[in-house]
Amino acid sequence: MKKIYESVPLWENAFFMPDFLSNLTVTIWIGGGILLILAEFFTPGTFIAFLGTSGIITGIVVYFFDISLGWQLGLWASLSIFLIYVGSTAIRKIFPAQTERSIPENDQIGKLVFVVKDVLVERKGGRILFQGVEWDAISEKARIPQGSKARILSRDNLTFLVEPLELPEE
Repeated sequence: MKKIYESVPLWENAFFMPDFLSNLTVTIWIGGGILLILAEFFTPGTFIAFLGTSGIITGIVVYFFDISLGWQLGLWASLSIFLIYVGSTAIRKIFPAQTERSIPENDQIGKLVFVVKDVLVERKGGRILFQGVEWDAISEKARIPQGSKARILSRDNLTFLVEPLELPEE
């Protein structure tokens, strides 16, 4: 009496191996897709996850339809482009970007600020605290010591021009 598992080769026996694992191409597509999705945890953004999802979908299609490698790669590339476009649009709607509010020039002039690091006369190196953020600052008139207050006169890019509230006695 012949046993069933002896008449069928091991790689074709569903008892020993699920059917999708016997098709190496399907295994590579799905396994590669899973690896790409896992790699997304170690990289910023969601780009790689879309490539992995495309790989898994391609593996599922290859499981049901016998298509050539060229068509598989074309399907994967097309799905990747589609998912990146649609997915990134959807993600931007769900998680909108946090835009920094630019400070209008008029809202800065005349504001009082705290001096974090000595502000030097016409030399960078001083620091002020304005709206909870430290900024570079210079002074035209006098050195402004750390811990004192100053008034904003103007701003040149990321550097504020400030004056002391009270000129120090010399």
